[in-house]
Amino acid sequence: MTEKFDEGFKEMLLSLLSISATAYETDYILKVLDKRPEPIEQKIQAVKRADDIIESPKFDRVATEVLQKLESEDEPLEIKSDSKPVKVTPNIKYPEKGSPEYIVDRLRRGGLTSIAAVGIVANLKAESNLDPSIKQLSGGPGRGLAQWEKGGRYDTDPINLIKFAKKKGTNWSDLDTQIDFILYEMKKHPEYRKVKELLNKAKTVEDATLIFLRKYEKAGIPHTEKRLKYAKDLEASI
Repeated sequence: MTEKFDEGFKEMLLSLLSISATAYETDYILKVLDKRPEPIEQKIQAVKRADDIIESPKFDRVATEVLQKLESEDEPLEIKSDSKPVKVTPNIKYPEKGSPEYIVDRLRRGGLTSIAAVGIVANLKAESNLDPSIKQLSGGPGRGLAQWEKGGRYDTDPINLIKFAKKKGTNWSDLDTQIDFILYEMKKHPEYRKVKELLNKAKTVEDATLIFLRKYEKAGIPHTEKRLKYAKDLEASI
């Protein structure tokens, strides 16, 4: 890394960090980056670093959208040889929104280890099949990815999904809102802060899956083996 690269990266990062929270909008941040002369890969790294530093669910959502735009614009590199040009596509992939890998990535950006994130998503798969709009069968109280319950963490607890979504200006059934809510609970709620600590200390995806099941989901009918299978399958795919 050259000194020029260092300075350019620092300047981009400072520009992102100086943006007011009221200006956390995808188009605005893209315009800020478009004025910079650095290559797209450096802009991508600057956004990722800013997302690590800025503790804001709104910035998390906007950063995800900005990264998708930047990575879709990243052109293949051309390497000249003695015969003909060889196209090399940069090895940058971003998981499809709504996929297990997408949720794992968002959780990792929120401060969870890969093992912890896989354990969480395995549970969410068992709870809702990763459908953020799902409601519990037979009129039960569960809602969304984690089946937060009406009369509790869905709508009436001091920290609840409905109030969190309203503050973000989104709907409770929005995928990113629910992922951010999980991270918010683990940051603000005393009980779930401890769960996050336990998850990040887990050595295997099986351990993380069981921690999230017992300490966060507290499912009446756990279907433990199904959750553990989801965890192993997901671990093998990422």
